[in-house]
Amino acid sequence: MEKPALETLREQLDEKQKALDLMLAIDRIRDTETDPAAMLSAIANLLTEQFRASLCLLCLVNRETKKLELKTIIERNEQFSQLGTVAIQELAERTIEADGIAVWTRGTALSESTLARLPENLQLAGVPIIMGDKEPLGALILARSQDPFSPQEIELLRIAECQIDSAVIQGYTHYDLRQRNKELESIYRVDHIRDRRLPFDEMLNAVLLELRTVVEAEAGFVMLYNYVENKLELRATTRDDLFHISSQYTLVHQAANDALRQAEIICHNDLGDVIRSILCIPLILKDEVIGVLGIVNHCSSRGFGAEDRRILSAIASQMDTAIFESLERRRLRQVLGRSLDPRVMERLLANPDVAFLKGERSMLSVLYSDMRGSTVLAEHTKPELLVGFINEALGQMAEVILTHKGTLDKFIGDGAMALFGAPFPQADHALCAVRVGLKMQSIHQTVMRNWKRNNIEPAPIGVGIASGELIAGEIGCPRHTDYTVIGKAANLGARLCSAARPGQVLISPQTYKLVKDKVEASPITGLQIKGVSRNFTAYRIARMLD
Repeated sequence: MEKPALETLREQLDEKQKALDLMLAIDRIRDTETDPAAMLSAIANLLTEQFRASLCLLCLVNRETKKLELKTIIERNEQFSQLGTVAIQELAERTIEADGIAVWTRGTALSESTLARLPENLQLAGVPIIMGDKEPLGALILARSQDPFSPQEIELLRIAECQIDSAVIQGYTHYDLRQRNKELESIYRVDHIRDRRLPFDEMLNAVLLELRTVVEAEAGFVMLYNYVENKLELRATTRDDLFHISSQYTLVHQAANDALRQAEIICHNDLGDVIRSILCIPLILKDEVIGVLGIVNHCSSRGFGAEDRRILSAIASQMDTAIFESLERRRLRQVLGRSLDPRVMERLLANPDVAFLKGERSMLSVLYSDMRGSTVLAEHTKPELLVGFINEALGQMAEVILTHKGTLDKFIGDGAMALFGAPFPQADHALCAVRVGLKMQSIHQTVMRNWKRNNIEPAPIGVGIASGELIAGEIGCPRHTDYTVIGKAANLGARLCSAARPGQVLISPQTYKLVKDKVEASPITGLQIKGVSRNFTAYRIARMLD
């Protein structure tokens, strides 16, 4: 083989070896550097060495905004720091628009104002990073002030680009996986906060602290919807000093209302100097508006992006349920807190299904008690004595009702109304009601004897009980509600109470059918009960047989 041909072959082999070494070197970086930023920096450093460059710039297209962002810079000559942001942006845009690898000299690449600060023999190589045939991923720019880039080097850059685009995609995949893990970890931590059963405001602040940390925001907020006044109310934030933001509260409120009105996540960036960015999402569960969850001012200048929206949505999916459950528990306490025994209340709160507050039809028993002669007693008794007597009597009545798993519906003057079989179903609701009626009579006898020492004349009670199908639920307006019942049996119970003589417990025929084998009772016929037949028969309870 002739010598020139042999040298040519050796040169070709040498170029092939360089290409293979470069590919292997990039592969090693991809295999060892798991962090995307560290991987790109290592590749840029490798190329700077390989091509004896004084400057290496690696720009990537932001997947969300589609704008070029400078990710890595390797600088080995202070002169190149004179390029400036505008020149770098111009070079990157020209590179990504180029049809293949572009090579420029000092006079063909930059403006005159920038040229004066750069070496005379400046050489530039711009490598567009393209995935496949169409999708632009970014731009690689190499600069040096020595020899022009040779055809062999251009070919080597082309080979390197085939590795770089895969590295960029690998980095995106790793970043996406890390973000998904971040979301899952956040959901887990929020779920753990929910499971701790913290007080309501403490739970809100704990979740907002988690949100602010994971999204890297300056402040977080929750606005809950006030159905009485039809407006959002700020309930919690997570920053010690919010004075500078408070002056811009209307901007936050407007974004929150927009989120509710559009029923979707709202993101505003580049708003101003005080509030730079807002991200908020409506909290809606079971077609009920709960409020708005949001964050203000991303810690970086870029504002909130797609990943932040995804994390906010993930946390909101946990928060709406947590807030809804907490509000429902609070609502249960407001509606039933004084009506149920604390043990029963805790059992109800442990499994908060408050659909029954909206109204349900069920078989239950209703009990009424009323004090006889209290009006006359009030005419010749000191007010403080009378109030003390009635309060003790009603307190004793309430204690008996709650102890026997009844629901104290309300006090009516000097009387009480109780439910049995609601909100929890009771198979023996009628028997419980009768047992409570007799117990109330017995206890009231003791109360009267004790107060007779204070010259309080005896004021016995009458008790009426009726059973039947009733509608139980939360009745009232947004400003005040009661958990009570509606139906014929409720009216009948009240009228039997009025018909009962002092010391008597009268029950309806339906109640008697349910308890007749457990009580000693006698019929009382010919009663005139409003709303029913004239010759109504009730039953007077004498005692329990068990």
